[in-house]
Amino acid sequence: MNWPSINEIRMFTPLPTGYRWDLLRLEEIDSAISFFKTWFPSISAGMGSSFMDESFYKEKAVGADRSTTTILALVVRHSDEIVAIATWEKIDGADVIFGRVGAVARPHRQSSLAVAAQELGEKMGRHMGAGLIYGMATTRTPYMQQALERAGYKAVGIMPGFDLEETEPGTLLRIYEVIYVKQLAPADAFLVPLKQNFTPTVARLYAEIFEES
Repeated sequence: MNWPSINEIRMFTPLPTGYRWDLLRLEEIDSAISFFKTWFPSISAGMGSSFMDESFYKEKAVGADRSTTTILALVVRHSDEIVAIATWEKIDGADVIFGRVGAVARPHRQSSLAVAAQELGEKMGRHMGAGLIYGMATTRTPYMQQALERAGYKAVGIMPGFDLEETEPGTLLRIYEVIYVKQLAPADAFLVPLKQNFTPTVARLYAEIFEES
């Protein structure tokens, strides 16, 4: 799968007047790290900590061919200032998109930029031929859970100890995270599982998640 071009991205999900999508530039890596430290400091531990590492961006996100990088790192500019960052990871072979970390500067949080990023992730995934887009939401607050549910994602499980968070200075604890997914491929692309292949535990779980929808 290849990421869409920046012009395609701008057409997929227009932003409010005065805002525009752009690719994170090589010379802006330090700015991105500072941005996350300011507006999403909890990612300094656990899976998100990669986004505090300059070498991670150089290896995964800002290669010569931005259509094939593992990570797509987008910024939202307002008067040339970075006011939001959104990132996704593509998993080739499985053809799946994983929503990674994102943040919006507090003065711009009433501009629906986070909602636009969720919409963009879905549109990019369909354009790229991805079958699924998924993300993780912390159980420490309900806000990300609410945002994903409003965007039409389905909670399909809870991973105990999936990630680490600094609950207070110097204290790292493993946290429970909710797995949220949205199917992008048409229904006939999915092999619906047969109940005869379920254990009783899995049958109850499957019914709870899928059969009531």
